[in-house]
Amino acid sequence: LRRDADATLTLGKLIALLDKASLLRSRLEKMFEIASNRPDAPGDWARQFSALLDAAGFPGERTLDSAEFQTRARLHEALGELSKLERVAPRFSFSQAISFLRRECEANLFQPESADAPIQVLGLLESRGLRFDCLWVSGLTDEAWPLSASPNPFVPIRLQKAAGVPEASAEASLELDRRITAEWRGAAAEVVFSCPLKEKDHDLAPSPLIADVPEESVSVPDFPRYRDVLFDARRTESFADWKAPAVTEGKMRGGTRVLADQAACPFRAFAKWRLSAETLEDPAPGLDARDRGKLLHVLMKEIWEQLRGSDALASDFSAVISRAADVAVKELGLQGRFAELERERLAKLAREWLDVEAQRPPFEVSSIEEKRTLTVAGLELQSRIDRMDRLRGGGHVLIDYKTGNVGNPKQWHGPRLDDPQLPLYAVAAPEELAAVVFAKLKPGEMRFMGYSRAPNLLPKVVVNPAPWPKLLEEWQRDTEALGRAFVSGDAHVDPKEDLKTCRLCELQTLCRVYEKFAGFSEDESTPRPENP
Repeated sequence: LRRDADATLTLGKLIALLDKASLLRSRLEKMFEIASNRPDAPGDWARQFSALLDAAGFPGERTLDSAEFQTRARLHEALGELSKLERVAPRFSFSQAISFLRRECEANLFQPESADAPIQVLGLLESRGLRFDCLWVSGLTDEAWPLSASPNPFVPIRLQKAAGVPEASAEASLELDRRITAEWRGAAAEVVFSCPLKEKDHDLAPSPLIADVPEESVSVPDFPRYRDVLFDARRTESFADWKAPAVTEGKMRGGTRVLADQAACPFRAFAKWRLSAETLEDPAPGLDARDRGKLLHVLMKEIWEQLRGSDALASDFSAVISRAADVAVKELGLQGRFAELERERLAKLAREWLDVEAQRPPFEVSSIEEKRTLTVAGLELQSRIDRMDRLRGGGHVLIDYKTGNVGNPKQWHGPRLDDPQLPLYAVAAPEELAAVVFAKLKPGEMRFMGYSRAPNLLPKVVVNPAPWPKLLEEWQRDTEALGRAFVSGDAHVDPKEDLKTCRLCELQTLCRVYEKFAGFSEDESTPRPENP
């Protein structure tokens, strides 16, 4: 739900998202049916609240323990109090009914009856009239005890004093607290009164009601802590926490992201793809970057399945764009005005991009969204190539769609490639490649970015300065090195770009290396941390 649903859901939409055979859906459907009826009397509201709880399966399948049974009984008493309001208020709205029930539950003190415990922690009213083996009364400062007078605001104070209400005046309140203090003194053979001496920088004094109690220090034995006992035993062992067990060769989930994370930080790859460490999704209204990426890929797939090459760009392709935008919007389940706006946005984006494609030499689309299995250092990684074009002059162009800020192709070089996806595709492709490029589909910045084997194969794409076979050899070597490091269990905490890498990582609470960078900003010289 956090991954696929909207940020806010009605009960009806939530039911529609659930499996028809699930117990949760059947419970919610019963609740939805009951909630569809809107009573107007307090008694009817109380019955509906009880019916909703029953439909939800409250309080569960197991037998209730004593405290739970008593709590449920007290809840039923509160619902009974709601029903009694029919005598004075025959009509009640939902907000009135739920507000009354909430106040009723909050206002009544309730503590389940339980078996006697060796130590009991009680409040002021609960302690009155009880006998103890030993009694400790804490917090008795002059500000806290005696209590201040608190007369009822709805009854004249004069009448409260005449009736002898204890909290009606300062004098009566003081006399009541004197009696309570006297009860405490005789409630046990051993009684301790205590109060704190300071609150931050503020000195505190004992209550005047315990001023005659002799002041003594109470010694508490210094019992050893369990962790200290364990540590003192010195039964410890050391191991290298950067070395994980080797990976069994074969199929590996994650696709090319495994090598991308290994390049960014070996521990990130280990945590995500071997420990399955994930962050919870953060639902937000509207489309997120992932949804927009899905829309774009469906849009391009539908367009090129119809056009199939550059020849179709010479004719009117408005109908193709319109149909593709409609399919993309339906694929994500968008509806109403929001769907209309997305269709317009996608159609505009497609026209702008096809203007760029029209500047290319003649080509044919040979594959779209083709799934392939790539083998690196014994790992089988499932991948999907966005598009492969066949040039009429010979060779193929490997294309990967990007919607955000695409990095410089120079990041495809070095032992730790920032984005090894396209180099890995290029190395594994059986076709003879003439170019490897990103297709940057960002309004106002539409362009191809990458390397070509010869000039003028793609608009504004530079020719790789090194011989083409040497570039593929470099990519083969670097991707294999990343694969071998992952397979061998290399899990060093080694962020490639220090603070920048850690700031974009989702595993900070697991790794905690980010704490070492807390005092630095990105433009300051940041020392590399030692491996934890």
